[in-house]
Amino acid sequence: MAWTTPKTDFAPGDILTAAQVNAIGTNLDAIGGAWTSFTPSWTNLTPGNGTADAAYIAAGKLYVVRVMFTFGSTSAMGTGPIMTLPNASSLDAGYSVTGWPLGIANGFDTGTNLYAGQVMYDTATTVRFRFQDVTGTYLVATTQPSATVPFTWTTGDRLAFQFVYEAA
Repeated sequence: MAWTTPKTDFAPGDILTAAQVNAIGTNLDAIGGAWTSFTPSWTNLTPGNGTADAAYIAAGKLYVVRVMFTFGSTSAMGTGPIMTLPNASSLDAGYSVTGWPLGIANGFDTGTNLYAGQVMYDTATTVRFRFQDVTGTYLVATTQPSATVPFTWTTGDRLAFQFVYEAA
């Protein structure tokens, strides 16, 4: 459902119209309604016969995105995968410099381990991923996934993430 910009200039004594009340109901439906599926485009990740369960829900400019990509036998992880957003963000290039985190990412090595990471701002239309690594005493999210990092990606392995951003 689409978000409708609500009337904000009510004054004491105003009477709500049916259309105004319905617009509020439509916005509540948008917040609590069905997620919208989308097909992300990838750079440095070859989907092959893998599957992406990708969806978002939008309330105004607020987007919540979730993706579960499961590797197939012809899928391939490249170095530093990048995914397109369902709608451009309002963030500017300054966020890319600092690697602004938008949410969480996980790599699931089938039957073995879960690797924690972050979804990072890349451009106004893309996000990238970093996995956590130990450098000295503290965890840092600087490790780009690759064919063998944080593990060797094979059939059944999953890259899953969820993040929030403001649309343009």
